[in-house]
Amino acid sequence: MAPGLITLEIVPFKVAAYNKVKRAMDFYDPKNHQDYDFISGTRMRKMAREGENPPDGFMAPKAWAVLKEYYKSLEKD
Repeated sequence: MAPGLITLEIVPFKVAAYNKVKRAMDFYDPKNHQDYDFISGTRMRKMAREGENPPDGFMAPKAWAVLKEYYKSLEKD
């Protein structure tokens, strides 16, 4: 329960980040902090705008192509 809010239950969640060793998204393990790259939404959008590709395993290639195409289309406006 949340202090003072007796009807509110706090639900814990795991943080996901890109695991550079596994080359895939993974639940963050603070014992291996150096293995993770936290790719923020801001950084992801910047990469898409600049036509860069994310690291392998970060996102499905077809989904990334859609994202890049969307940002490319914004430049035409």
